[in-house]
Amino acid sequence: MYPKEIKIPTDENGTYNLKVNIYAKSDTDYVIFCDSRRWLYEGHLKKNGEIKHSFSVNVCDIHKYNQGYIKKEHLLVGVLGDVEFSCELHKANYPTVYLAGDSTVTDQPAEYPYNPASTYCGWGQMLPLVLKEGLAVSNHAESGSSTGQFLGCNWLVLEKRIKPGDFLAVQFGHNDQKQPHLDPFGGYAKNLRHFVKKARELGANPILCSPINRIIFEENGKIKNLLGDYRNSVKQISLEENVPFIDLWAKTTEFFEKVGPVDSWDYFWSKGNDRDYTHTNDIGGKLVAKFFAQAIVKNKVSGFFEFIILENIETPVPKPSGRKETGVNVKDLSQIGLVNLPELDRDITNIKAQRGAF
Repeated sequence: MYPKEIKIPTDENGTYNLKVNIYAKSDTDYVIFCDSRRWLYEGHLKKNGEIKHSFSVNVCDIHKYNQGYIKKEHLLVGVLGDVEFSCELHKANYPTVYLAGDSTVTDQPAEYPYNPASTYCGWGQMLPLVLKEGLAVSNHAESGSSTGQFLGCNWLVLEKRIKPGDFLAVQFGHNDQKQPHLDPFGGYAKNLRHFVKKARELGANPILCSPINRIIFEENGKIKNLLGDYRNSVKQISLEENVPFIDLWAKTTEFFEKVGPVDSWDYFWSKGNDRDYTHTNDIGGKLVAKFFAQAIVKNKVSGFFEFIILENIETPVPKPSGRKETGVNVKDLSQIGLVNLPELDRDITNIKAQRGAF
């Protein structure tokens, strides 16, 4: 099945109220998304059923390293399911959560016919699923991006668009790890502090996230500590700067160790025998978005946690199958861009990319 899409012209960048009217032609599951497949809602309707939805959305120019500057003059709305739909868009004044990050956060496209397991997904594109109307999301994360690359490119739009009362959530590490000058307590830490400083100068509220962990396991069932120092750096800066700390590294490590090496693949991209140890699929992206929202609620991040839909952030209890495969070998690691491997029993940092950064 392929999505139906409507392109709605907009007068200017900013926040809008989006109303979507859905009519089901048969009993169907359906998903509403906007922009680059940013999920807004998922539900079910019986044949001839009708329902109206209302969302807070953000329209914003983007400046990406691999695409250049793209002026946004419309909002793309899509619906996947056996439905017909119509839209209305009206200017509004909502706070926005701006996301800065890499491929594990970004809005990823889908291949059709749609398969959630073999569709890459950053957790940022699933975040609107857990938000009430009144808080919009603008995802500027980019595949391959490090803190340094983002500040030199993507940030150039954000510093013009972020307004007082907005939020800036930052998650990097996977690509910083591949560049020696962006070591955890050096260049990486310096750039994170720069994000915090700039956000506050603009009147926005910074939020720092540790990177999600890769699912490469030791023989004893524990996940390799590939990004632990980057997590520790984020935690240290959060404490020093009095910034909310969202520990996605710890949360994903704990969850996937309980799930186990083989069943963790259910949450990461796979197609046939091809596996990805870094990038979540739609199932995993949704899971990590819930982890993020749970931490926002736990930390009572003012102006944010009040907009979390609590019943939408419940996560499954890990139920491992008991299979003991680990899939740990040099080939697996080289496929995610890590080469010249040191001993596999210690933290792997400052690794150069073998091929294109993710």
